[in-house]
Amino acid sequence: MSKLLFAAFTEGVSLSMSGQHEAAIVAFDKVLSVDPRHSPALSAKGASLLLLDRPQDALACFERAIEVDPTAADPHRDAALCQLALGEPEAASTLMERAIQLNPEPGFREGAAVEVYERGNALLTQGSRRPDKARYRQARRTFELALELSPAYVEAAKALAEVWEHLGDTAQRDHYAQLALRLRPMGS
Repeated sequence: MSKLLFAAFTEGVSLSMSGQHEAAIVAFDKVLSVDPRHSPALSAKGASLLLLDRPQDALACFERAIEVDPTAADPHRDAALCQLALGEPEAASTLMERAIQLNPEPGFREGAAVEVYERGNALLTQGSRRPDKARYRQARRTFELALELSPAYVEAAKALAEVWEHLGDTAQRDHYAQLALRLRPMGS
């Protein structure tokens, strides 16, 4: 990588880390204008776009990064997070499954579960109005994916119990509430 390309990429990373995502995107676009197959710039641009709540644009970056390097786990995970933001949990699940195949490390899986859980939580806490049934159903599928990624994730089980409460299914609510109790660490 040339010094100028490296400098532009580094500038983009610094801008993104300081919360200046629009400026970061401009820096990443400089890199991509010289090297359209620069996977780190594609992924970094996608991350900035996602933080700007532009999941469709971010998804395009991550899909391109996957085309460039289909063996990289991170773009698959990040594309899955975009699909969750777009309300496509089935597509997210498929991408996340591939990411886990590419990086089977427990830490990667646990980290992905936390990110998925946070997406579900955002569905229920962000916005000025109270979540409707459709958002609760979307959150349910998201929390189920988090629990699938990390079967001992207590917070995901609790969240599912709460979601099922709002959806009016007491049997499912009780199931996940009991699961959350069983998952509690010893001594708590």
